[in-house]
Amino acid sequence: MNKSTQKIIVIVSGLALLVSMTAAGFSFRQNPSSSPEQANSGTAPSPEERLKSIIEGYETVLEREPDNPTAKQGLEEALRVLIARQIQAQNLEGAIPPLEKLAALVPDNEQYQQVLQQLKQAQQQAQTAPSPTQPEAVAPESEEPLPLIIPEAQEESNPL
Repeated sequence: MNKSTQKIIVIVSGLALLVSMTAAGFSFRQNPSSSPEQANSGTAPSPEERLKSIIEGYETVLEREPDNPTAKQGLEEALRVLIARQIQAQNLEGAIPPLEKLAALVPDNEQYQQVLQQLKQAQQQAQTAPSPTQPEAVAPESEEPLPLIIPEAQEESNPL
């Protein structure tokens, strides 16, 4: 091949590449259903759902690799956050299962065992405590209603 033929092939190839890229760009703009923005437009998971998903991920890793220190540390932190949120929401029943997992994960930490016992005691007390009774309503003694006094309209004198 001579040099002029090579130049023509390079120019034609470059133009073909340019045309195909331009066509792909136009088809991408005309078909918005394939855009990543719409793929991500679904409802975002709540923080609690996301946290539970993270916990499940760490648990899966620990099933495969029980001695993985990074997964243990991550699971411990995620469980602590979940427990704190449950306690802040005053949901003792929701805080006990993750705290049991945490106490089993880190058996050397006595604080987790103590907090677990305290939560269980608080839950038992809440279940056995009598429900507060409302004070008896006292019927007011029958009194005659006070007469309604309406001031009489006074005539205004017009100085003009």
